[in-house]
Amino acid sequence: MLLLLLCWIAGVSAAHADDVFHHPLTADQLSHGVLAQPVALINGAQVIRGRFIYKRFLSELPAPLQSTGEYIFVKDLGIVWHTQEPLDSEFVVTAAGTTQRDDGKVTLQANAGEQPAVRAVARILLALLTLDMQALRSTFDLFGNASSGKPSSDERADAPWQIGLRPIAPAVAAIFRDATVSGTGQVETVVLRDANGDRTEIQFQNVTYEQSAPTSQDRERFVQ
Repeated sequence: MLLLLLCWIAGVSAAHADDVFHHPLTADQLSHGVLAQPVALINGAQVIRGRFIYKRFLSELPAPLQSTGEYIFVKDLGIVWHTQEPLDSEFVVTAAGTTQRDDGKVTLQANAGEQPAVRAVARILLALLTLDMQALRSTFDLFGNASSGKPSSDERADAPWQIGLRPIAPAVAAIFRDATVSGTGQVETVVLRDANGDRTEIQFQNVTYEQSAPTSQDRERFVQ
């Protein structure tokens, strides 16, 4: 599940995966260029929610493993990733740690204060979810397919874009080889490639960006 959540900002179709890594960019160039629109959407929202289709491609299997569900991101709290099919499983990530619930029962809990590795993972995940390139630049080499700086006046605000991340830290590189994220305005598709050649793909659907404060029901889901 940690591997799945690390995919939050990693996506692009296999046909274009190699192209983006030919264009290294700085955190500032990404934040003010290719990511300007999605970052503005995220920064302006208190709550982001939507649905996902998750596919895991393994070399030893003829067809991908697939699951579907919903997620909710609440600013200053974290994310709840709720798989609904084929199994009911909920994974909660906050700055304080991680909690997994299966069929409504807590099956895994890790405290970030007591486990430095959990704290590091939570920090990376939350930075990925908010497209915080400044926080990610010490862990990843960054790439993008758009020119640096602000988009020119003749570029459409909804033009397709993609970025790439390649781990610098050995511990992260042991989990995946590279990650890419693509979209038209907002993040839409995720692909993450493992060191062994397997890959994970996630499609985000029906995403909404809410400026109002989270409801009490939303907040209750983050209680660990």
